Amino acid sequence: MRFEKMNLDIIIPIYNDEEIINVLCETIFLELEKLFQSVRLILVDDGSNDDSYVKAMEIRKNLSKIEVIRLAGNFGQHRAILAGIRASSAEFVAVMDSDLQDRPEHIPILIEKMLEEDTPMVIARRKNRIDSKWKKFSSKTFGYISNKLVPFKVDPNLGAFRVMRKSVVKQVCDVRENTGTPFSLLYSLGVPYSVVDLDRDARIGGMSGYTFRKSIKLASDRILTYSKQPIRLAIFLGILFGIFSIGIAIYSIINFGLQDRVYPGWTSIVFVTSFFGGLNLLFLGIIGEYIGRIYVETRGVPNYMIQDSTIEDDF
Repeated sequence: MRFEKMNLDIIIPIYNDEEIINVLCETIFLELEKLFQSVRLILVDDGSNDDSYVKAMEIRKNLSKIEVIRLAGNFGQHRAILAGIRASSAEFVAVMDSDLQDRPEHIPILIEKMLEEDTPMVIARRKNRIDSKWKKFSSKTFGYISNKLVPFKVDPNLGAFRVMRKSVVKQVCDVRENTGTPFSLLYSLGVPYSVVDLDRDARIGGMSGYTFRKSIKLASDRILTYSKQPIRLAIFLGILFGIFSIGIAIYSIINFGLQDRVYPGWTSIVFVTSFFGGLNLLFLGIIGEYIGRIYVETRGVPNYMIQDSTIEDDF
């Protein structure tokens, strides 16, 4: 497939990546600049504590096709990606991590698959994962739990590395959603996508920014934004414990009637505690259903704040 007439924007969030930014930029332009009509790299600094932003700006002096967005704080990878996507304008928009575990030369393969199957998005599926056993375990666990609770299923081997058509991305980015993530939004809307199985390399340097806490937050954002199952589970438990308390009461009455034996005080305490505990869960679940919907619809806090940007357009 030939790409001479195609424009490509590559979105890469960076966080404490000062030691690998040079290699990252050189590799991307070495592999892709000759293939496409234009290649623009948009680096989004997600509140790095090192000199990542300074390094990126230094590289930009020699490579004008690099744009740099600096967020005012650490808002998380997916919000940094959203900031980059909203700033993109090319026909095709690629997203990848900064560690070069995903190879830039695979981007043409993803685009070929997209054009072949006529889908608005194509995602790389990891054939192998060069990660710690703990990270693999936590990733699979969170993927399993979220797939059980959200109304859409996501293969846990699908990562951030993907290519999307700008026409679809723009419509999705126009959705002012504050609690979710752009990728989960795409999945929840049922946007069709293709999958390409690709190998992953080892990190070229640095440490992964995905801590256990951030993994939990990502999973909870997906579950609590796109699913009402936790609230429904609370309602179910409320009903279950209410039935259980009634069962205890019936058992105690029958036991008292047949054997005239019951422990003084114990039955009434257990019954009252179980019954009203169940009712509390039931009512909290119902109230939470309404509050959750109001909260998601009316919360006006922005996804991120931009401190500096080399892109002049207002996005």
